Amino acid sequence: MLKSVTVYGLPDEKYLAGSSLILLDSSLKSNERSRNLGEILSLQLPIYFRNYGNGMLSSISMRGTSPQHTSVLWNGVNISSFSLGQADFSILPAAAFDEIKIHEGAGSARFGSGAFGGTVLLNSTAPSQINSISFSQDAGSFGRCFSSVNGSWSANRWGFKTKLYNLTSENNFPVLITGGRQPHAAFRQSGILQDVEYRWSTAKTLSLHYWYHDADRQIQPTIGQYNSVDNQQDRNQRLSIRYQSHSRLGLLSLNSGYVNDVIVYDGSASTVIRWISSARHEFVFLKTFHAQTGAEWNHIIGNIPNYQNGHAQEDRYDFTSSIQKNITDRISIAVNLRQPVVWGFNAPFLPYFGTEYAILKSINNDLKIRGSISKNYRVPTLNDRYWQNAGDKNLLPETSRAGEFGMAYRFKTFEIVNSFFAQKVNDWIQWVPEQNGNYYPQNIEQVLAEGVEVKLSLRQKINDVTIIPMLTYQFTKSITTQAPAADQYTIGKQLIYTPRQTASGYIQVIWRKFSSDISAQYNGTRFTDAGNTDAYALPSFALFNASIGKVWLSNQHRFDFRFSVKNIFNLDYQLYASRAMPGRNYNLQFTYQLNSKTN
Repeated sequence: MLKSVTVYGLPDEKYLAGSSLILLDSSLKSNERSRNLGEILSLQLPIYFRNYGNGMLSSISMRGTSPQHTSVLWNGVNISSFSLGQADFSILPAAAFDEIKIHEGAGSARFGSGAFGGTVLLNSTAPSQINSISFSQDAGSFGRCFSSVNGSWSANRWGFKTKLYNLTSENNFPVLITGGRQPHAAFRQSGILQDVEYRWSTAKTLSLHYWYHDADRQIQPTIGQYNSVDNQQDRNQRLSIRYQSHSRLGLLSLNSGYVNDVIVYDGSASTVIRWISSARHEFVFLKTFHAQTGAEWNHIIGNIPNYQNGHAQEDRYDFTSSIQKNITDRISIAVNLRQPVVWGFNAPFLPYFGTEYAILKSINNDLKIRGSISKNYRVPTLNDRYWQNAGDKNLLPETSRAGEFGMAYRFKTFEIVNSFFAQKVNDWIQWVPEQNGNYYPQNIEQVLAEGVEVKLSLRQKINDVTIIPMLTYQFTKSITTQAPAADQYTIGKQLIYTPRQTASGYIQVIWRKFSSDISAQYNGTRFTDAGNTDAYALPSFALFNASIGKVWLSNQHRFDFRFSVKNIFNLDYQLYASRAMPGRNYNLQFTYQLNSKTN
C-alpha cells in the first residue's frame, strides 16, 4: 500500500476560465535564448511589435490595442513603466526568465490597470534539486556577442539560482534601401538575477528574486540621417519577496516588491520608484470550489525633471476576489472581481466572468467551447497627469467592455484553437496638438477592436523523426468610432501601426540528437497616419528564419550547438516608419551544461 500524496497549489489558469493563457514553448525559448522577449513572442503568437530599429525601443500591440494596454508582470510585480505606461520589450532578455506565459485579451479584473489587450507573465521557478552550472556563448553578424552563465544549487533547506548575461552589438548593418551602413545604433545590455529559496517544510517557503538590468544604447536615427548624437541608458532594479504557506485551509501568500527604474536620455535622468505589498489567501471547498481574496498596495514616486516641480507621488490600492467552480466534470466557471482605489480618481468596479464547457472529453478527442465578458480600466500615466505645462490631473481613466468566445479541439496530438473577440474602449487618451504647437493629453476617442484568431499545432512522430508544426493567424479590425469635431476624418479608420492581418508559424524537425526549424512571421499593411493614407503606409511583409542544431550528452555533461539564419531572403522591411531593420544575418550559439549527477 502506498501513502496518499496531497498537492497544494492553485494556478492562475483556474481563474481564467473562458479565455486563453499560453505557455511559451520551452524549446523555442532555449533555441532563441540570446534574443529579447519581443523577438521570440512574435515567433509563436500573432503579435505586432513596433520596433524603432534593431535593439531599439520595442512596444507591443495585442488584439488591436496600443502598447499602453498590455501589462507585464515579473514574479507578480508589474514592471511596465508607470511614467510611459508601457514596457520596452527590447530590454527584456529571454534568458532572464524561466517561465513565460501570455494571457490574451482583457484581464484588468485579474491583473490590474492596463490589461486590455493582454498580459505577459514572467516567472522564476524554484532552484533545481540537481546542482548544475551552464555557460552559453553566441557570436553573430554586425558585431553581435552574447554571453551568459547560469548556476543552480541546493543545500539542506536552501536553494540558490544565479544568472549573469551580457549582450553587445555594433549594429552597423547595411541599410538595404541606401546601401550604406547603419550609423549610431550600437547597444549593450547586461544583468544579474539572483533567486533564493528557503524551505521550512514541504508546505512553507520563503523566496527572494532580485534582478538588475543595465542597458546603454545609441538611439538609431531615421534612414538617411547621419548626424544623430542621442543616447539612452536604462538602469532597472526589481525585487520580489514571497512567503507561501500551504495547509488544509488553503494557500497563504504574502508578497513585497521594490522597483527602481532610471532612464538617462542625453544626460537627463528620470527616476520612478515603487514599493509594493500584497496578500492573498486561496482555499478550496468541497474539492471543486476554489476561492481567492487579496489586497495590494503600490506607493509610487516619480522624480522627473519635466514634471511640475520635478516630482510626483501617489498611492494605489486594489482589493480582489476570485471564484472558480467545477459545476460538473464538464462545466467550469470563473469570476474575478476587483475594486481599485487611486488617489484623485473614481476608479470603476471591475468584474470578469468566464465559462468553459467540454462537449467531448476522452483520451483522444477533446472539444471545448469557452467564453468570457469583462470590464477593464487603465489609469492615466504619470506623464499624462504631471508633465509640465501639459499634464492634466482631471483626465478620466480609460475603460472598456470586452467579450470573447472560442473553441478548442484536440484529436490525439493535433489541436486547433480559435477565438472571436471584441472590445470597446471609452475615453481613449491621446496627446493632441493645440494652436500654440504644444501637445496635450485628452480623453477624446472611442475605439472598437474586434477580430478572430486561429491556432493550429501538431506533434507527429514517424520512427526516429518528430515533426512539430505550429501556425497562428489573427485578423483584427481596430477602428475609431468617436472623435472630436476636428478629427472626424479618423472615424472608421484603422489605428496606426495596427495591421489587420498578422500570422506566425514554425516547423521543427527532431531526429535523434539533431533538430532544425524554419519560422515565419507575416504582418499586413500598417498605416502610419490617422487618415489611413496609402502613400504613407508600410507595406506587408513575410520574414523567414531557419536554424539547425545538435546536442551531445555524456554523463553529467551536455553540449548544444546551433546555427541560425535570420531574414533568409534579405528582405527590406520596417516595423516603424523610416527605421531600418537588418537584412540577412547569422548567429552561432554554443551552450555547455554540467550537472551534479546524470539527468
